[in-house]
Amino acid sequence: MSWIAKATRTSLQRPVARVNQLFPLSSAATRRHVSQSSNYAYGSSAAGRKFAFGLVGALTTVVATAGVYTTFLNENIHSDAGVDSVSVVSSVDPLPTKITSPLSTTFDLIGYGIREVSFLKFQVYALGLYIAEDDLKLVKQILSSKFIESFYEDIQHATTPEEHKENLSRALNDPCVSNILIRNLLTSGVRFTARICAVRNTDLSHLRDGFIRTIKNNPNYSKLMKSEDETVGERITKGLEDLRDTFNTAKMSAKKNSLVFMEIDENQHIKVTVETIKKAGTSERGQPVVLGTVKEPLVTELLFESYAGAEKPLIKSVQAITSQSIVDAVS
Repeated sequence: MSWIAKATRTSLQRPVARVNQLFPLSSAATRRHVSQSSNYAYGSSAAGRKFAFGLVGALTTVVATAGVYTTFLNENIHSDAGVDSVSVVSSVDPLPTKITSPLSTTFDLIGYGIREVSFLKFQVYALGLYIAEDDLKLVKQILSSKFIESFYEDIQHATTPEEHKENLSRALNDPCVSNILIRNLLTSGVRFTARICAVRNTDLSHLRDGFIRTIKNNPNYSKLMKSEDETVGERITKGLEDLRDTFNTAKMSAKKNSLVFMEIDENQHIKVTVETIKKAGTSERGQPVVLGTVKEPLVTELLFESYAGAEKPLIKSVQAITSQSIVDAVS
């Protein structure tokens, strides 16, 4: 059993411990931090209440945000032939808590949820976020107590692992700080994968457009496009063109249960791989097809911040569970 399966089982047995928990604002929270390996700093200026979301046990909570609602999932972890998985929605296959094929290494599940469009009242896809198993040790080094405490003037210096976990949870759920932490993980070479499973019949062009909208809806997108350094905007524009061209290399339908993997390597390149369903209504997939690789790190950062960052998360349950998983990983 993977560490995330154990951690999730434990967490789901507890009541909702952190939903709508308020954190005090700090004048130091809007400092601009960036890792040494990053070329550009675009600190968040978000203000207002800060929330930390816990994992949900025997209930389902719906949160409305920007026309899209997100479901906090019930406990649905089960063992199938010795392989742990998480059932996100009954209409598609459950998410494995550990995946290797068709990826370059073994990845562990750290977050999951459903993308739903509220005004059309339908589910779009199930999203699973994964981290490279070999990179967990890097996460502990990067998200150290000293680094986390540098963001706040009022934070208590952590002298125990529990205090560090509390401080880290605050930062990962802080709209002013979380994107910076996620960016530091990426620029430091931590590898992630987003596994997208179509909940309804669609095609790659619709999924492609969804990725591009997600990137452009990241608040940091407009900040970077307005950068005094014109090359920043040019890089992002070129990166989005590369993403579009990558998906356009194959004219494929994506029937319900088809998979798209967005694998982020240590250079922040995204390798796009698809596994499409052969026959509608089944789970039989064809051989994995690598569509190509998007090599612009800024596009990678904008996409993954939208999944795991707290400033404007695409799916709140994914961000919440991912944050808790990262906290558990450093303990």
